[in-house]
Amino acid sequence: MIYTKIKNMRSNSIIHFLFLNLLFMQMGFSQNPCTSNFQKTIIEHATIHIGNGELIEDGQLYMDQGKIIYVGKNAGSIPNEVIRIDAKGAHLYPGFIALNTEVGLEEISQVKATIDKSELGSMNPNVRSLIAYNTDSKIIPTLRSNGVLYAQSSPAGGIISGQSSVFKMDGWNWEDAVVTSDEGIWLTWPTINNQRGWWAEPERSNPNDKYKKETDAIVDYFMQAKAYHLGKDSSLLLSHLGYDAMRGLWTENKRLFIRVNEAKGMIQCVQLMESMGIKPVLVGATEAWKITDFLREKKLSIILQKTHSLPGRTDEDIWQPYKTPKILQDAGILFAISESGFWEQRNLGFQAGHTIGYGLTPEQALTSITLNPAKILKLENQLGSLEMGKNASLFMSKGDALDMRTQHITHAWIQGCPIDLDDLHKQLYKKYSKKYGLN
Repeated sequence: MIYTKIKNMRSNSIIHFLFLNLLFMQMGFSQNPCTSNFQKTIIEHATIHIGNGELIEDGQLYMDQGKIIYVGKNAGSIPNEVIRIDAKGAHLYPGFIALNTEVGLEEISQVKATIDKSELGSMNPNVRSLIAYNTDSKIIPTLRSNGVLYAQSSPAGGIISGQSSVFKMDGWNWEDAVVTSDEGIWLTWPTINNQRGWWAEPERSNPNDKYKKETDAIVDYFMQAKAYHLGKDSSLLLSHLGYDAMRGLWTENKRLFIRVNEAKGMIQCVQLMESMGIKPVLVGATEAWKITDFLREKKLSIILQKTHSLPGRTDEDIWQPYKTPKILQDAGILFAISESGFWEQRNLGFQAGHTIGYGLTPEQALTSITLNPAKILKLENQLGSLEMGKNASLFMSKGDALDMRTQHITHAWIQGCPIDLDDLHKQLYKKYSKKYGLN
């Protein structure tokens, strides 16, 4: 009995010690959100990439109270108390916007307790990424260091995964960081063909025998949700959390994002949703290049998968993921480039940069991760480009921010507030550089 008590005491002591040690480690790497008073700031002699395709050499950008007051070559009379930054030789960019991410919902993939991106069950439109978002994630500072200042955190898993929200990469808590809440419902469309094998050894695909059954289940759920919406005023109608969450699809307060890659699947899901009065945004869209006429006719928006991907089929051009953005650009289709996962979002700028070698201009590539995502999120009046009246969310780089060889971000602002660009990677680099005498 005594031995058992002593053993339990030792176990508890060890647990408490480990907990406190982890807590202190977290505190050591913590960063305080910006609490600036939004001082008047003018950035001079910069190459300004507006984000809408325009470029200003040796330009000026003046911001105050979190907004962009002036962008051009001559700001005119500037107050004496303004902070002046000489950006000669540097580049100014609007903050990158990462779509379809798990930022703030996952921290360590091998530790289940740090993963909050999915829920049990297959139909979960009422699940909200908003209240699961972790502003203390150590991933967020690494994204800001590479120009990602906003992210759409989206749930995963099941058929209807839940609702996404858009966050700025700074804030004390999710209530402080959120830009738009519950703005989208996420649906994963069934595959027409089952892919076998893995990326290094793909096998022949075979038809999905359950495809019709799976699509019928989706249509049935949506039809019931629409009927619930139309009859919501009835006092006899019982409340349904899932159907309630989907009402915004018909009041145009929410967008439907469908994860689908096959051309036939894209056509079918669009037509089915169109019959119910919904225009979806297609996500992934690996084979979008095959149906550009259809996409243009329907005026659909596309969130492309990352360019660093294999083609959808073994008999396709190995460089097709790099070429697709140019094909959509020439077809006049609104598209954005995305990156997968959560920590990987730091590479978003490089995903866009690689399209330059396959037809897009540098400014078009930039637009695909700035203004175009803002348009898809219906935030183009606030974000996505460096234009007067918009939020002063931007960053400065000594080199091309879309090129991993030259990107060197020295300053960043979110809504006019200067952001700390330190992160765990930089701290560990400094620590071990000293250990091995590299400095």
